[in-house]
Formats: sequence, C-alpha cells, structure tokens
Amino acid sequence: MSAFEFAPPQFTENDVQELLSAKYGIKGDLRALESERDQNFAVSSDKGRFVFKIANLGEDVDFLELQNNSLTFLQNSGFEGCPAVVPTTTGENMFVAQKGEQEYHIRMLTFLEGDLYSQKPVSLDRLANLGRFMGKFSKSMSGFFDAAAHRPDFIWNLDNALAAEEYFPSIANPAHRERAEHLCAHYRAETAPKLQHLRMAVIHQDANDNNLVIDPADESKVTGLIDFGDMCYGRQINELAVTMAYALMDQDDLFAASKALVSNYCAEFPLFAEELDVLFDLIRMRLTVSVAMSSHQIKAHPENEYLLVSQKPALELLDRLDDVDPRFMTALFRHAAGLDAVDHASHIINFLEQNQPNTASLFKPDFKYEARFIIPADGSDTTIPPFSDQAFNAWFDEKCAKEEARFGIGRYGEDRTVYQTDAFASKLSKERRTIHMGVDVFVHADEPLHAPMAGEVYAVHDNAFELDYGPTLILKHETDKGVPFYSLYGHLSRSIFDLHHVGDKIEKGQLIGHIGDWDVNGGWYPHLHFQIMTSMLSQSTNFNGVAHRSMWDVWQQICPNPNLLMNQAPQTFEIDEQTPDKLMQRRANLLGPSLSVSYKKKLKMVSGKGVHLYDHAGRAFVDGVNNITHIGHCHPHLVEAISRQAGILNTNTRYLSELVLDYAERITSKMPDQLSVAYFVNSGTEANELALRIARQATGQKDTIVLDWAYHGNSQGTVDVSPYKFKRKGGFPQPDFTHIAEFPDPFRGPYRYGDNDAGAKYAEDVKRRIEEIKSKTGNGAAAFIAESISGVGGQVAYPEGYFKAVYEAVRAEGGVCIADEVQCGFGRVGEHFWAYELQDVVPDIVVMGKPIGNGHPLAAVVTTKELADKFNTGMEYFNSFGGNPVSMAVGMAVMDVIENEGLQAHAKELGNYILGRWHEIKDKYDLVGDVRGHGLFLGMELVEDEQLTPATEKAGAIVNAMRERSILLSTDGPLDNVLKFKPPMVFSRENADFMCDQLDEVISTFS
Repeated sequence: MSAFEFAPPQFTENDVQELLSAKYGIKGDLRALESERDQNFAVSSDKGRFVFKIANLGEDVDFLELQNNSLTFLQNSGFEGCPAVVPTTTGENMFVAQKGEQEYHIRMLTFLEGDLYSQKPVSLDRLANLGRFMGKFSKSMSGFFDAAAHRPDFIWNLDNALAAEEYFPSIANPAHRERAEHLCAHYRAETAPKLQHLRMAVIHQDANDNNLVIDPADESKVTGLIDFGDMCYGRQINELAVTMAYALMDQDDLFAASKALVSNYCAEFPLFAEELDVLFDLIRMRLTVSVAMSSHQIKAHPENEYLLVSQKPALELLDRLDDVDPRFMTALFRHAAGLDAVDHASHIINFLEQNQPNTASLFKPDFKYEARFIIPADGSDTTIPPFSDQAFNAWFDEKCAKEEARFGIGRYGEDRTVYQTDAFASKLSKERRTIHMGVDVFVHADEPLHAPMAGEVYAVHDNAFELDYGPTLILKHETDKGVPFYSLYGHLSRSIFDLHHVGDKIEKGQLIGHIGDWDVNGGWYPHLHFQIMTSMLSQSTNFNGVAHRSMWDVWQQICPNPNLLMNQAPQTFEIDEQTPDKLMQRRANLLGPSLSVSYKKKLKMVSGKGVHLYDHAGRAFVDGVNNITHIGHCHPHLVEAISRQAGILNTNTRYLSELVLDYAERITSKMPDQLSVAYFVNSGTEANELALRIARQATGQKDTIVLDWAYHGNSQGTVDVSPYKFKRKGGFPQPDFTHIAEFPDPFRGPYRYGDNDAGAKYAEDVKRRIEEIKSKTGNGAAAFIAESISGVGGQVAYPEGYFKAVYEAVRAEGGVCIADEVQCGFGRVGEHFWAYELQDVVPDIVVMGKPIGNGHPLAAVVTTKELADKFNTGMEYFNSFGGNPVSMAVGMAVMDVIENEGLQAHAKELGNYILGRWHEIKDKYDLVGDVRGHGLFLGMELVEDEQLTPATEKAGAIVNAMRERSILLSTDGPLDNVLKFKPPMVFSRENADFMCDQLDEVISTFS
C-alpha cells in the first residue's frame, strides 16, 4: 500500500518528547509542521534545532534509507543547502517506535535556518537564485544512485504522469477536465516518445515554495531544500520542470521568470537541447497531475487543507500557459540555456548572411537604387499620423514629394508606440508586445512584389481581422543543407489567391503579389510587412509581427533581420540627423570655398562596397566615375592588409624594410627593364612634381612641353604645367617655361579619325615647341609630360604613332619623356597594364597615383638608373610618409587583387562590350557625337549639331538625371561636354547593362 492510502501518523507532543529524550538525549520545544503524508516537528533545544520526522506507515523503509543516503551524499559532495542526518545516541540513522498497534520509522535531521520561500514575496532575483541553487543541487547529485529510487509507479514520478488520468473524473470543472485530457493526449503522442533517450538521475522532484528555505537577511537568496519524500529515479529534466511548475505560480511575468530560472539553472548544470525541447510539456503535465491529485485526495481527506494549497494557482498558471505558443516557450528555454532559440537558427542566419548578395529585389527596378526615407513609429515624431489613420495618406504623399521618393521604411527592431489594442497584450506578462519584427515598406497600393529567393508556397491566407495582415503569403525556403526557414509578406492585395496555391514552387525574382489597399490589408496604409522566421513555431497561416521588448534577444533568433533577404545598406534603417542640407551649411563655414560638390542634389555618401556607394538613407549608387577605387570600394583583401600592417608598424624609409623593396620589385617588374628605380610619395601631384624635378635636374633645363588642356596636379609646380587650370576661370598667365602643344584630339581637332597620319601631324606641333625653346635657351626641353590617355581632355586616346614621334623628337634634343599614368595605369585600359603601351613607347619616367592605393594616399615614380643617379646630387630626397609600411602593404594588396581577379582582362572584355552598347546609342541619337576609349577608361562626347557645338548644358543635365537613377557619372573635357566613365575595375556586366539601359533612356529624353 502507498503512503496515500494511510492517514498521517498521530503522535502527540508528549510522545515526541519521550522519543527525543530516549533516542537523542535531547529535550526541547516542539512545533508541528505541515505535511501531506508524514508527521513532522520542529525541535528547538540547547543542542540546536532539528526536524523530527515520523514516516507514514505506507512509506517503504528502503526509501527512507534512500533519503538518508542522498543527504549524506550531498553533505560529502560539499552541497550545503540540505539538512544533515542526525544519528541517535547509539549511532542509528533511523529507528522504529510503537504507536498503538503500529510501528513507525523515525529519523531526525538538522533544521535549516531561514524563512520558507512561501513566506516572502518572490522577486525576479530570487527566481534567478532559485534556478542557480537547483542547478547546483543537480550537479551535486550527479553520480548518486540507490535502487530504492526506482519508483516507476510512484504517482508523483513525473515519468509516470499519465497515471493521473484515472483521477481526472475528480476534476470538477469540465473545462479544466477537458484541458487535462488534451494535455495527456498531447503528452502521450508527442512528448513521451522523446523521453526514451533522455538522461536519468535520482531527483528531488518537489522544490515547491514550502520545501525551500531563504536567507532571512537576504530574501533573494535561496539557501535550502527540504522534504526528500518525492525522490525518485527519473528523467533529469523533471527536476527543473517540477521546480518551474511551482515557481511560476503567481508570477506577473512568466517570460522573465522562465528566463531567470532556466538561465541560472543551466549556468550551474547545463541541459541538452533534447531535454529543453520537452520542458514546457513537462511543466504543464506536473501542474495537471497536481490538479488531478488534489481534486481526488480532497474527497478522501477533506480535513487536510494542504491538498488544496497549490490547486488554485496551478489552475491559474495552466490558464495563462494556454495563451502562449508552446514552441516559443521552448525557444525561450533553449536561448536561456545558451543554445540556439530554434534548432539550426545560427546555421540559417549564417546561410542568409553568406547568401545575401545573391538575393533578388522585392521591388522592380532594383529596390537598392530607389530613394527611400524612414518613417519612425517609436513616438519620436509626433507629427506622423498612425499608420491605421486615413490622415496618413496626405502625410505620406507630402513626404514622398519632399524626399523625391516612392518608398517609406518602417524599421525592424523598432520599439513602437502604435500597438495599443488588446491584440498586443498577453496573459503571460503585463508588458505589451511593442518590438517590430519585420520591415515595413510603404508604397502606393498595387505595387508588384517579387520573391527574394526561390522557395515554395507554405501558406496563402486572408488574416481578415482588424489591424492584422489581411491577405498574407508565407514562403518556405531551404538552406544549402536543406534546413527550412520562412518568409512572410503581409498586407497584400487579394491577387495572391489567384497567383498561388500551397505547395507551388516559386522562382527567385518571380512575381508573388501586390501591395494591398486599406480595404483589404487589415486597415493600414498600403505597405508590405516583410518578416523572416527560422521556425513557424506552432503557427501555420499567421505569425506574430511584434514581440515583447524583454524577449527581443530570443525573438531575434526566431525572426532575424529581414534585411538578410532585402540586402539593403544599413543606413536604410538609420535616421541620419546630419542631412546633406545641414552638411552644406557646415561646409560653407568650415571648408575652403574653392572646393566643388558634385550634382545639383548633393549626395552624402557614408559607405561603399565593390562598385556601389551608399548614401545616408541607404540608397545604393553605381559608381561609374571613381577610378581611384580601382579594385572596388572597401575590398576585403585591402582592408585586411591595411589593418594588419597598421597593427604592426608604420614608420619611414630611413629604416630598412622588406615591404618597400618587395613593392618596388613588384611595380618595376611590370615595366621594361630600363625602368628599374622607384620613388614612393603620397599623391599624383607629388609624383608629378618629383618627375619634373628629376627631369630638370638631369637635363639642367626647366622648359617643359605639355599638351593643351592637360592637368597634372594641384601644387603650384604642377598647376604651372596644367593648362586645364591656368587657362580657365581663376587661372593665371601661362608661365614662360611652360610650352603648350596642340591637343591631339582625333574627334574635334584638325586631324581626325580616318587620317592615318594624324599622330605624326599632331607631333609636328611638339617639334615646333622644341624649336621655340631652342630659340630661347639654345637647348631642347627639359621634359615632355602627358597623360597616356587624356582624362581631363575628355577621355581622349591619341592617334596611333603620336607618342613615338613626340618621344623621338624630345629625346633628340636631350629631353626626358614623362608618362603620367595617374588615372589610366594598372590595367585599366585592358589591352595593356600601362596605357603608354598603347602607343608602343617606353617612357623615361612613369608617374603613378590614384588607383595604386585604391584611395589610400600612395603614388610612385619609376625611372631609369641613369636618371636616378643624376638626381642624386647630394641633396637628400626624403618624404616623411612616402614608402611607409602601411602604404606598401596597400600597394601589394591592390596588385594582388588586380592579378588574382584578372581585372586587366576583365577591363578589356567589358570595355569592348560597353563601347559596343555606346555605339548603338550613338547610332540612335544625334546628341552623341563620339564614343571612345580603351578598357574601362571611356568617354561619350555630346554635341548639338554637325558643327560639333558642345552640348555642355545637356551633358550636365544628363549626369544629374543619371544620378537620380542611381548611376554616378560626371563630365570632363575643356568644354565640359564629355561623359566620363572610369568605374572601379570590378564593374560587372550586370552593372554595365543597367548603366547603358538607363543612359539610353535618359539621352532619349534630350534628343
């Protein structure tokens, strides 16, 4: 017979006093303690405080020995939170006493000082401490076993929970009884099969608030655990399940309480995912058993009020737990235990991060190129009407007009003030759900929507409740390992019901729906609610779009940032208070006024990657003009090289370093053998200054021949040889040592395309300049300096044979030939690594800048040993920063990328393709007079008529129109009528088609 079938013992205080004296030699004050089955007394004596325990007649003696053995084991393991067994004066841990005709087994334990857990209000800190205390208990019990703990039929053994079904008829309330039956059915079908392979242990299994002791000096601290009468050998996870079943009763915030208990328990005693996956079901089953047993036992023992102690709070807790998604609670437990909230969540998120660049745009044309603005819903802007208020219509239209944008953005992770209805409340917590788990994209109704990646239709459903999603589409996707995840599209139009059925396959980029209007989308301004789910939890056709703030860390693993599929720049979701207008005002006060700013509508760029620049609103722009970022913005190999070397050493070239020598060897290896000596500086201007110094020192002359409209730098020395500067607005008279040769322009000059002798004819003017110098000085020019392809001259490639004839004439009179490769070197022209090779010449000095460091301040001069020796006059040439280790690491990294990614060959192939597209445009529009260039150094000259009247205003207007289409170009040439195209070398065929298509459309509006 079990202890439940015998009445508790009925010893009097006199009986107990006699036994205390006879067996322990103790006399003291007694206080009866509440107990369900046994009879217990607190004993206060001069020898200490104890608990005198008289076992129920139905208790198995071996089980009583088990309790003693476990307490001794805990003492020996160093666990101080349990009572110790007190031996009798004859050394017995237990003895037998007669009462009437019955013999009772009696023990005595030390009394744990403190208050009962039930006597003080429970704080979150105490729950955390309880979790840690029970975790320590489980850890301390590890390795303990006693055969008497094997109690498979014990009604309070949670592994035997289904045995409580026979008591369900005693549950008076039909709804409560029906719930108990439902939970048992679920347990039998879903939970029990999962238990088979879980860890077993000897567990206490009754950490209720009357069996726990707290520190009277610190109510948050749990110091003891008593009453080992429910011990058994069962699943290890049952210990925490029982603890939580009691601890969660009467808690205001079940989420926070659960998190505190599980995280602290697992901090001391880690649990496996398989154990956490059944924890919520086990908590509910323990509560169900409690309700069933209390309902049954009160009929047999109506005088024992202890039986009803936990029934009411147990029922209330079960009611509240009915209001939560069970799988969310499992996610909460897993996360609190330090695991992924959802199985494989980390893998899914990592897959999405790696796959992000391969996603398709939700909207066409590509959404990343669309202007956008943030619509804060956090209460920071009180002028914005609620999204469910018709007044939002006018506000949105006005905002779109002001920002020249079609799209508004509602942010992921935003703590919103708009969720005030009961739909966002919960029985589990007084805290409302306010954290937005999706991204909202506001746009006018009927805007088409496309799938960001392939998948299949998981659900297509009308959630037709006020302020719900309305027509909702959920797609199921898979990672590269076949792990499923989901994307949700809410507030759509009813077109989805014609487009889709559950199970339909969806291709990346496929039309999947349209934005719904007010009357169908749940009662909101037209917008998309877009969300990712690593698990559907227990949902099928809907999913929470808003989370509790306190649970946000859990929800972030269930609903990661939707931008993983949107692939928008982070600035899309950040409000930037320093707008372009504000920066222009600050700039006017702080920076020199001679510095211009591109485009009529100014751009504030905040980041870059590859061929893209991103403005303060996260809008992407295709960079077609920044040839400095040769290998693309923020190339990871370059970023790593800078960071690594900056963390090791950066100093000057007066110390020995392999880096500067290695880089000098690498640069000179790309040139003819005679070009073997390198100097390193910080800019193209410095490099051209140095090249001129070398030439002038070597020749003893200063007179320099330059091309008309040439530009070689911003210092006085280089502006002196830059007609592009001194001949224009704000310029100055031509220096007497600067001699301007005719610009060899085969489109606009006197000798044009089709003239096979044009190169030689243009070279004649250089010869005339030499004669001019000789007539003045008696000597030839110190140097001839020219860009190998003219940039500021209008992206002009010189006629064949031009440099050959010029170099021959200059050298014949002792002059030095300088090739300015600042803009056009490093494989940009495609056919060759250096643009001077297009002319089949070898310069005496080569100047490099801009692309050499991909934006890092680095430039170089390479010359012959003969010229270097002549420059070595005894006056040291030292540059504080030139050749520093960080700059050399940068240079090496740039060369790595050029070579490893085949950028020179790519420039040739893509450049030919773009020129072909441009020729098609030229054939369509008279506005296009010429297209020219090599590789990714191209120009399109615009003219008004056959007389080649420059279309300067139209060129500027086209550049600004292209900017509005997210493509960055600029104008160049002496007449500012040439569209220049010198993009990062990683420009792709897709980028090229986008640019050419948009340019075609824009030019058509001006022709």
